[in-house]
Amino acid sequence: MNRFVSTVLGLAVSGLLLASSGLAQTRIGGVTLTPIKPPAAAPATSNDDSGRESIPRGYREVRGRVTGPSEGLRLPAGSQIMVSLVDLTAAKSLVDIKFSTTRLSTPYQMVYNPVRLKSAHKYAVRASIVDKGGKVLYSSQDTALPDGMRVTLNVPVMVP
Repeated sequence: MNRFVSTVLGLAVSGLLLASSGLAQTRIGGVTLTPIKPPAAAPATSNDDSGRESIPRGYREVRGRVTGPSEGLRLPAGSQIMVSLVDLTAAKSLVDIKFSTTRLSTPYQMVYNPVRLKSAHKYAVRASIVDKGGKVLYSSQDTALPDGMRVTLNVPVMVP
């Protein structure tokens, strides 16, 4: 492409970008140029979640870290962590989350519906880590479930 055509094309494109929206299209040679409108600004949203993911209305969230006896503790391949919300009064588990990990400390998040909790009962969060054969490597003591819509609770595990 020669310098003259480049300059003319550049000026035409610049003019289109600066021109009012009244100019719908311009044809230069065999090319039709259509100005594009800048994208509309995203609507402002109120986010009272402090940057966290949304949870269903009325639900509660417990998040934190499962921590080991030492920071950065490596676990055998195939290890699984299970974090549970347990009803100590009825001796049953209400929520179980299970996931793979290769080291401690590791984050967890549990979301539950408080409608399932009974005011006269006591609840706790418990964690255990098993190897790929199912042998318990580490477990935690019961840690009282804190009150609140979104709470942070680190759960330390130790050799059983």
